[in-house]
Amino acid sequence: MADVKKTLLSIQQVFLLIVAVAVVFFAFLNLDPVTINLFFTTVTTSVALLLLVPLAAGMMLGWVGGRLRAGRKAKAPAAVGKGPAELPPAEEKIEDVDWQNLDLDKIDV
Repeated sequence: MADVKKTLLSIQQVFLLIVAVAVVFFAFLNLDPVTINLFFTTVTTSVALLLLVPLAAGMMLGWVGGRLRAGRKAKAPAAVGKGPAELPPAEEKIEDVDWQNLDLDKIDV
């Protein structure tokens, strides 16, 4: 199971790296200045910054959210209940069933 998690993690990392490279490449293809109207003022910046700043902010928020979730999961109490070792012994002995010659009409449900 650990190998599957490692593989999935590496696939996720490769996918994120490809997306990040594509966004950076796209941003640097668009270095033209853009004027943004912010209610009371206007700001002139390049399209690259307009794309990279929200991308970086989203990545940071995703990272912080993942860390918070991992912290909450680590602090969660373990499930409480009877495990297999704590169950009382069965009073009835289970007999082997002849599955080949089983008569379904005699079974009470």
